[in-house]
Amino acid sequence: MGRRQAASKPSAAYLRLRALLAGALVLGVGSSVTLASWTDSDFAAGSFGASVFQTESNATKPYDAQGTWSANDISPGATLVFTASAMSPGTVVYAPFAIRTKAASVAGEVVLGTPAVTSSGTGNADLGAALRYRVVRSATCQASSFTGTPVFVVGSDGAKPFTLGQAAGVVNPLAAATATLPGAPTQFCFEVTLPAGANNALQGQTATAIWQFTATSSS
Repeated sequence: MGRRQAASKPSAAYLRLRALLAGALVLGVGSSVTLASWTDSDFAAGSFGASVFQTESNATKPYDAQGTWSANDISPGATLVFTASAMSPGTVVYAPFAIRTKAASVAGEVVLGTPAVTSSGTGNADLGAALRYRVVRSATCQASSFTGTPVFVVGSDGAKPFTLGQAAGVVNPLAAATATLPGAPTQFCFEVTLPAGANNALQGQTATAIWQFTATSSS
């Protein structure tokens, strides 16, 4: 048999190409490439403000929406106009009172508290203890305001002594105002009676009752 032909050796150019490719492969494995990115931002801002809740009241008799409205937030406040300077047993007197929210105010509710009473008498001969009262929400303020089906605040089951206030569960709403006008008024009518058969020793005595209306915003 003839001698096997020896394999041809790679050319020098081929060897150089392989060396370059190997070096490039090692470089690619051992290094990293950082790519730059574009950036942008967005912002959001909020503004906040508190609501306003303010009331004013009016004790004009007869009630007049155009009458004097004042804050009346310091005792004794507005004067209820009763014709009550010379009451006798069986006398009944009436006085209106209205409350509303001031311009730009939110809505709310108002509660009638137990009056603070001062009197010149004592014991069984105390005019403040002898007087009885009822209160309704009404656009008018007279005897007829308590007939039919009135909305009672105090005295739905009979006149009360001055030691009692608004009945449980009664809610007196206050309408919201607009930016420029006050809210619609909530009107009350007070009825005060010196009962028949009152103690004879009450003659010439005086008494003063101060009612507090506490208003609370509802929004």
